[in-house]
Amino acid sequence: MSLAALSPDLILTNGTILTTDQNNTQAEAVAVWNGRIGAVGSKSDVDSLADSRTQMIDLKGRCVLPGLTDPHVHFADGGASMMHRLDCRDFYSNVRSIPQIVEKISEQAKSQAPGTWVIAHGSPMQDFRMPEGRFPNRHELDAAAPNNPVSINFGAHITIANSKALELANINKNTEAPAGGAIELDESGELTGKLVERAQYIVRSVIPEYSYDQMKKGILFASDRCLARGITNIHDIVTNHESIRAYQELAQSGELPIRVSLLIRVIEAAIQKESLLNLGIKTGFGDDWLRIGGVKMSIDGGITGHVAKFYEPYVDDPCHEGLIRIEQDELDETVNAYHKAGHRICIHAIGDVAMDMALQSLDNVLKNDPRADHRHRIEHLGNWLVNDERLEIIKRNGILPVPNIPFMHYIWESLLACIGEERLEESFNIRTMLDAGLQITSGSDGPAYWPLDSLRDLGTAVSRRTWTGKTIGIDQAITVNEAIRMFTINAAYNAFEEKIKGSIEIGKIADFAILAKNPHEVEPTKIKDIPVDMTVVDGQLVYFREGADGLGV
Repeated sequence: MSLAALSPDLILTNGTILTTDQNNTQAEAVAVWNGRIGAVGSKSDVDSLADSRTQMIDLKGRCVLPGLTDPHVHFADGGASMMHRLDCRDFYSNVRSIPQIVEKISEQAKSQAPGTWVIAHGSPMQDFRMPEGRFPNRHELDAAAPNNPVSINFGAHITIANSKALELANINKNTEAPAGGAIELDESGELTGKLVERAQYIVRSVIPEYSYDQMKKGILFASDRCLARGITNIHDIVTNHESIRAYQELAQSGELPIRVSLLIRVIEAAIQKESLLNLGIKTGFGDDWLRIGGVKMSIDGGITGHVAKFYEPYVDDPCHEGLIRIEQDELDETVNAYHKAGHRICIHAIGDVAMDMALQSLDNVLKNDPRADHRHRIEHLGNWLVNDERLEIIKRNGILPVPNIPFMHYIWESLLACIGEERLEESFNIRTMLDAGLQITSGSDGPAYWPLDSLRDLGTAVSRRTWTGKTIGIDQAITVNEAIRMFTINAAYNAFEEKIKGSIEIGKIADFAILAKNPHEVEPTKIKDIPVDMTVVDGQLVYFREGADGLGV
C-alpha cells in the first residue's frame, strides 16, 4: 500500500519550508507518515491529504529547516561536565578575572568535604581576555581550596591544578613531561600548576571518571539543550567505553532523543587501536539513531596552549612553535590500519605542520590503497592556513574539511595575539573552499562553546562578525542558503547519510527545526537570535518553546 493511500500522521502547513534539496526548493507544507516525509508541496495539495487522525500544525508563516547538525562535539563528556563541574567560562558565566575564578572555587570547596575534588572548566584563551593576561596558578588555587585537590580545564588543551592535585598525581618540579606535553615551571624552577596537552593526562588519571549514570544523564541533559535550538543530529568524539555503553542503552530503550554518529577516539583514550580493530566493525555500523561515524586521532594541540604545531614561532611566544602529539610514522601506520579496516578517519590538525602531516598521511594511503567514497576528514581544517597547495591535495583526495565557526566568533582577537595577522589572513576561508567544490560543514567543538547553537554559527558564517562586533574577512562571507546547507545536507553527506536526512524530501527522515523567523529575512547578525519555536524528531514533536504563540499544536 502506498503512503498516499493512508492519512498522514503529521502535517506542517502554511509556512516556508526550506527543503535544502538540490535546487533549494521552497514549499508551503510537508506531510509525515511513520517518521518519514511523504509529501512536500503547496498548502492546498498537502492539506488535502489529511483526515481526522492527522495532527495538523498551522505554522502561521514560520520557517521550517531540516534538523540541524553539529558534526564535531564532545557531547557525552560535555553534557556530564555541564552538570557536574563548576562553570568558570568567561563567555557564559561572566567569570572574567582570576579573583572571580578563585571566589567560585572557594565557594565550591566550602560546600564539599575536605579531600574531595573540585573540578571546573573555563574557556579556551580565557587567559588573553582576563585583565591579568594569564591563567590562575597553583598558589591561587591553593588559597581558594586549601583542603581540596583542584583541577580546571581551559578548553581541551590546558589544565591548571593546585598543589594537592599535583601531589595526588605524583607531579613535582622534577617530573619529566610526556612527549607531546609540557609541565610549566616558573622562573625559579617551581611548578605553576599549568599542564599542557599530554601532561594533562597525568592529573586526569587520578580524577574520578564520570560514572555510567552521570554519562547517561549528561547525554540527556545535552540533548535537551540541542533540541531547544533545532539540533537533531550530533557527531560525538567519544573517549571511553562508558559513553558508548550509555549511548547504546539509551538507543536500545528508545530513550535517545537525538541522532548520534560516534567518532571514536583511538589514541590517548581508553579505546585503543587494537581493541576496535579486533571487533571487525566498520564505519556505518548501527542504525538511524546511533551509528559508528569513524575514528578520531590528534596530531597536535590547540593554539590556546601554544601547542598547535606551526613552522613559525608564536607571535607572543617567539621561543616556541608548538608540539606534536604523534610522529609521522605512527600517524601513517594508524591511518593505514583503519583505512584498510574500512573506517572513515578524522584527524585533528590545527597548526600548519600538523595539517601537512595529516594531508601527507591521507594522500599516501589513498595513493597506495584507493577507496571510493572514503570521506576521510580533517578536524579544524579551514580554520586557517588553507593555501592553494593544500587545497589541491584536499580536492584531489576528496578530503572533507570540518572548520569551527565559533572560533571566529569568540576567540578571533586572542588568535590574533597568538599567531599574528599574516597567518590569520588565510583563516576561515569558507567562500574559497565552497567555490572549490568542497563539501564543507562546521562543528562547535563543544563543550567550550556550550550551549551548542548551529544558528549562531550559521549566522557568523554569513556575517563574519565576532562577539566584539569586529567584521573579519567579509570577502569570505557566504550566502544564507550556503550556510544553511553547511548545517543540514552537507553535514548529512559528511556522515554518509545524505540519502536519508539533511533535506526535506520524500522518503527522508522527518526531523525538522521550526523557526520563528526565516533566516533569509533577518540581518545576518540577528540569525543567532531567531527563536526555535518547535523541534520535530522522527515525526514527533519533541520540543515546544514556552511562549511561542499562535502555533496550532
